Amino acid sequence: MLTRTASILAPVVQPVSLMRPLILILAAIGLVAYGCGGGASPTAPTPIESKVAIDATTPASGSTIVVPEQYPYIVPGGVVIPRDSGLISVRLTLTSSHDVPWARLSVYLLTGGTSTDYCGENGPDAPTWSFLTPGWTTTYTVTGFRVYRLPCEVTGIRAMLHMRNNGLIGPPLPSETIAEATVAQSLQIRR
Repeated sequence: MLTRTASILAPVVQPVSLMRPLILILAAIGLVAYGCGGGASPTAPTPIESKVAIDATTPASGSTIVVPEQYPYIVPGGVVIPRDSGLISVRLTLTSSHDVPWARLSVYLLTGGTSTDYCGENGPDAPTWSFLTPGWTTTYTVTGFRVYRLPCEVTGIRAMLHMRNNGLIGPPLPSETIAEATVAQSLQIRR
C-alpha cells in the first residue's frame, strides 16, 4: 500500500522539487534587475522649491515716473496707476512646492531702504489663484499700483506670494507667506 501511495504521489512531488531551483533563478534575476536600476534611482530628483523670481522691472533703475494729471489723487493721498498704463511694470515667475488652497500676489514699492516701509502696492492689479498643486508655476506682469504719496522715492521692489485672505493691509506675516523676493530699484514717482 505504501508503494502504491508513493507511485501516485511521485508525479506531484517531482514538479514541486523542480520549483525550488526555478524560484531561486527568478529571485536572482529580480535582484540583478533591481541593482541595475530597476528599483530606486541612485540620484534622487531635485525637490521643487516655492519661490518668487522678479524677472524684469520697467522703467530702468534711476528713472523718474511722471504720473499724468488724468490720474486723480485718491482721498487718503497719492494716486492709482491703472493696470496697463505703461508707466511701471514688474514681471515675475511664481512657483509653489506644495498644495495651496488660495494664493495672492502682493508687490510693494519699498521706500526708506527697508523691506517694511513702502509708498505703494499693487492693489489695482493683485491676482489670486486657487488650488495650487506641487510644481505649479506661472509668469505674471504687474502693471497697476496704488501709490500712497507723491513724490515717492522707491528704493526697492518686494514681491510676495501669500495665503492671506482677510482684507488686512500691509505685507503678510511669515506664516502666511509661500515665497517672496526683493530687488533694489531706484525710482522717483512724481507729478
